[in-house]
Amino acid sequence: MGNVRRISSRLVPSFRYAASWNRKSCVCDGAFAGSHQLSTLGSSAGRWNEDENSSSSTQVLNHQVSQQKTLRTLLSRNVAANCARDKWRSLHRSNYYSPTRRNVDVPRCLVLNARLDGFDDRTRPRTWLGQRYFSSDSETKRKGLQESQIGQELLSAAQEGSSTGLSGASQGLQLASGEVLSPEEEAALKLAETEFENRKEQVSVESIQEMLKELSSVADPKDPRIAIVSLRLGQEYEARGENPKTFMKLGEQALSIFKTAGEFTLEIGMCHHLIALAHHRLGQYEKSLENLNKAISLLKDNEGKESGPIKFALQFLMGDTLSALGKHDIALKHYIEGLAVQETILDAGHPQLASNYRQVGEAFTQVMMFEEAKDLVEKALKAHIKNNGKGSIEEAIDRRLLSVIYSGLEEHEKALEEQQNVRSILNARGLGSEARFVEIAIADTQLTLGRLDDAIATLQDVISHLEEGNSLRDLATVNLAKAYTQQGNEEKAAEHSRAARSVLDSKLHRLSGGDTELLTVGECYTELAAIHQRMKRPEEAVDLLKKALSIYKQLPQQMNAAAGSQAQIGLLLYFSGKVEEAIPYMEEAAANLRHSYGNDHFSLALVLNHLAVANVKLENREKAIELFEESKRILTQTHGPGQQDTLAVYYNLMQVYATLGRKEKAIENAKHIVVELEKHGEPAKAALAEAQKDLASLEQSDSTSLQESGQQLLETMKLPGSD
Repeated sequence: MGNVRRISSRLVPSFRYAASWNRKSCVCDGAFAGSHQLSTLGSSAGRWNEDENSSSSTQVLNHQVSQQKTLRTLLSRNVAANCARDKWRSLHRSNYYSPTRRNVDVPRCLVLNARLDGFDDRTRPRTWLGQRYFSSDSETKRKGLQESQIGQELLSAAQEGSSTGLSGASQGLQLASGEVLSPEEEAALKLAETEFENRKEQVSVESIQEMLKELSSVADPKDPRIAIVSLRLGQEYEARGENPKTFMKLGEQALSIFKTAGEFTLEIGMCHHLIALAHHRLGQYEKSLENLNKAISLLKDNEGKESGPIKFALQFLMGDTLSALGKHDIALKHYIEGLAVQETILDAGHPQLASNYRQVGEAFTQVMMFEEAKDLVEKALKAHIKNNGKGSIEEAIDRRLLSVIYSGLEEHEKALEEQQNVRSILNARGLGSEARFVEIAIADTQLTLGRLDDAIATLQDVISHLEEGNSLRDLATVNLAKAYTQQGNEEKAAEHSRAARSVLDSKLHRLSGGDTELLTVGECYTELAAIHQRMKRPEEAVDLLKKALSIYKQLPQQMNAAAGSQAQIGLLLYFSGKVEEAIPYMEEAAANLRHSYGNDHFSLALVLNHLAVANVKLENREKAIELFEESKRILTQTHGPGQQDTLAVYYNLMQVYATLGRKEKAIENAKHIVVELEKHGEPAKAALAEAQKDLASLEQSDSTSLQESGQQLLETMKLPGSD
């Protein structure tokens, strides 16, 4: 029994000190998705040695990504990016995505989310919750003991200095009820303190299981130590990748006891986190959110330093869960709040803080806030180079993300430079085969820059190194078809399109929402649709987009990708004269964008403008005005009052108000266009002349001629982002 108590005395729940993790992610391109999230959970029992022989690097990476074995810490795998992120960041399961523009005229690298990396290795030096009870500093120890019921009893016993104790295992285990410590127990406690401070001895899961069994057989069922051991065991199970229902049950058991005992606020928060994590793994995101909200509310006023890591953990898991539901704008707010907590815990330049900068940068990229993303990723890159030297995997991950950001900012030369840097790092580390997806990204950027021959040569080389059926080969084939389309070689474009579509159709029937290839297949269909649209085959393009949409609808976290397909289908139907059929697709696109990005995102504004134009076509002009006004508000806020897309919406409003005989409103919008174009000087000279002509016509017209003029102008309504 002495051995049980000795283990019990140091077996308080391990605290996954998120502030200390070192996250390593794969350098692959791609998109947020439940099982296709931005980061991987995979980790290893120790930090990957950057100096390992390159010949063994691939094995090490694959082992770290696939084994999912973690150190004993509270937030499994990665609190900064935990939960649904383990599968597709594996190098061999990662999907590629390339940065061009499509759908709702946003960078395609972001309409489908950015699968940014995938080599994942996290080591997490541990901070045990036990530090509250077993601290080397006597004052800290006393303060920590006072914070819990068990601690109060231990402290009371120590102060009394009694050397008497109860005999028998059952009596000895009633320590939480106020028993004094015997000399043997005092010795065991001191030994536990020493072991905790040195952290040389690890407690096995089997030891924890045995101790819980013994405690449960002799102690009161509501003894808080049972809760402590249950929570710790649940954390161990979670870290080992056990069935989420198993560690959820332990978390719920611990939570019930802690609530009864009182004075265990931090532990209750940890229980809620463990339960939330289990629900997340099971895909029960709403239940996960329920527990996370309880924990965050509970710890809101807890300003103690020891609560920092769990607050950070909760905020980042909240971000992951909301992202899994496709609510990327709300998720971003939690990532930002979690990062703010992390910055109070860690010193500037700390490796884990650098990794968190990158992850929040990913979140900004997800919602297409590229400038903010760039600032954070550059911080991460600077810290990673300082900590790891040049040419590390961390540097490659940062540069891969930077390339996506530069593409979003339409700084394609810089994007290409970063992609080439990533390829060089991977090749230098003997990871040439893993660099294929980067080469596809390079080819895509070359296409954007008009370097068609270079892009074709790059893609042909990629295809020659990949086997039939490989998802990257499929994507390279699609991009090769796109390159030939841009080159004007429709024969070769059609040949490669048919080949790619045949493979994709065969895969579509056997893939499911849990398959890691599913998202890549959706992206390929979307690219093929763009190719057919360029080849003036709108019906085939719509058919391909519908197949892509059927895939995205299986992935709740891909609502923004679904919105992109829906918006593009709506536009194609509109231009084909099928306006009534187009409107439901546009409405669904708007609803999904609201869900993913909130009510103030520029991509929503573009879709609202298109939807308004379609409503004008069906004579629903009051509805159209409502949609135009909302679009104008958003674009004015995000792009400014004089930006081209913003002025396009002002122009559309001017026309609709004119047709309704609302002269003052029409003139108001016309004047705005003139004033803003005057600021642009010579480049806007021709457009300004037209705007001044429209304004003069409106000012001189009566109500009848106003409506006639407006009716004529309706034929020239603008659809920004539709090209």
